Amino acid sequence: MSTRRFVAPALVTALTVSCALLLSACEKPSPGVSVFSGSTSSYREAVCWSFDGEPLGPETCAQDIVTQALEGEQVASLPVLPGDVIGISVDPKVADLGWYPVVGSQRLTQQPVFSTYYRFTYPDLQPVPPTGVALQVVAGQGTETLGLWVFRIVPATTAPPEPEPSPASPSPSPSGTS
Repeated sequence: MSTRRFVAPALVTALTVSCALLLSACEKPSPGVSVFSGSTSSYREAVCWSFDGEPLGPETCAQDIVTQALEGEQVASLPVLPGDVIGISVDPKVADLGWYPVVGSQRLTQQPVFSTYYRFTYPDLQPVPPTGVALQVVAGQGTETLGLWVFRIVPATTAPPEPEPSPASPSPSPSGTS
């Protein structure tokens, strides 16, 4: 009987420690951002995110990471025509920290945005370049970066292509003949 008294608490303690170690090894997901225009939307987790709240330095979120993201297949593309509205929706954690929308290399706001939603109209007189333009969401205030999301605005087609006539369809007969 005395052996059971010591084994049960030891077993519970060992299981508790094991569970704590397993949970601490799990990586937390970074907050997400969604962008949308028309009927197209895309959601992504951060390319870089500061889990400890300290600003990201050049070594943790270097320009080459952003460049690789823009050149790779992992960047979500958002088809846009000049004059289209683009919406950005961020996780509440990002909104609490403040964030900036950036198109190309230009911030769209001088002050950080503290809401979970922001929208803007892509300029009417500025065509979307054939290779697209970067849309970045930068979490933080001033020059401090706490997180970064990268998307690509690409030109949308103005009209869907005409469908090919199917070979089973009868061709129209010339008028006046029966």
